[in-house]
Amino acid sequence: MEVGAPKTVEVPSRRFGRYVIRSHLGAGGMAEVFLADALPLRGDKFPVALKLMRKDAPPEAFADEADLMGLLDHPNLVRLLETGQAFGRPFIAMEFLLGGDLRRLMEAHETLKRRIPLGTAVYVCIEVLRGLAYFHQARTRSGRPLELVHGDVNPSNIFFSGDADVKLGDFGVAKARGVDIGPQDGIAAGKLHYLSPEQTRGETLTPASDLFSLGIVLLELVDTHPFLREETDAQVVMEAIRAARVNLPDSVDPALGQIIRKALAADPDSRYQTAGAFAGALLAWALDSGHSPTRHNVQSWLMKTLSYAGL
Repeated sequence: MEVGAPKTVEVPSRRFGRYVIRSHLGAGGMAEVFLADALPLRGDKFPVALKLMRKDAPPEAFADEADLMGLLDHPNLVRLLETGQAFGRPFIAMEFLLGGDLRRLMEAHETLKRRIPLGTAVYVCIEVLRGLAYFHQARTRSGRPLELVHGDVNPSNIFFSGDADVKLGDFGVAKARGVDIGPQDGIAAGKLHYLSPEQTRGETLTPASDLFSLGIVLLELVDTHPFLREETDAQVVMEAIRAARVNLPDSVDPALGQIIRKALAADPDSRYQTAGAFAGALLAWALDSGHSPTRHNVQSWLMKTLSYAGL
């Protein structure tokens, strides 16, 4: 699998339509994301995440993402605010989430040499599964099932509001009726380790493929060691999964370990088949084990982490 490096978007002005760009947030295959202030005709300005397309990016792909976001409305998915063009460049304005992404929080914990509380880790994954359950069952406005697969579930695409809402974002790879993952510019090297075995083979995906990717996220949250991140070849990742190289520390509760191993089964038919089934298993474990934090607990953890790390 070839992997395209993100390319810089040339921003002609800090003033972009009715938005004023403040800082750079991140980059992907087709675009870059900036923190910007929206300047409404009435009312006070407010922050947004502004995604600007590269000049050489396929416009239909960007349009597909914007159209898809316009169909989706769920508290565990990043919300679309507006789409449009300025300086001839398409953009997507999305809600800005103050807590940032899970990757940044994981890195903060690595720096602080602290583990993310186990209950919080499971809570985050359950919230993502709520969003995936809606996403996988989404329909067109006429009621036709879209049969969506996200195709890019990883810590960089899991976001937090200041109130500890957990939201899945970045739908640039998602497609209806399966996802075609081949030599595509939209997959960054660091994300290879979250792909399911069938995704590395370029096969049509199912919801179980997204659940595998979230299983890797949960494994990293529980294990605190990046799963096979030292490897760069997607084929190596696939073969490692086939060989059941899922190394869990002895401290992991056996029942939770069983849930993780089921999510990471090499055969898609042996995994959880729905986000609800995966979430149900995690929720039952959390309740039975006493690792069931309240929303207030999670918000307190988030604020402390952001403060300690200077984020």
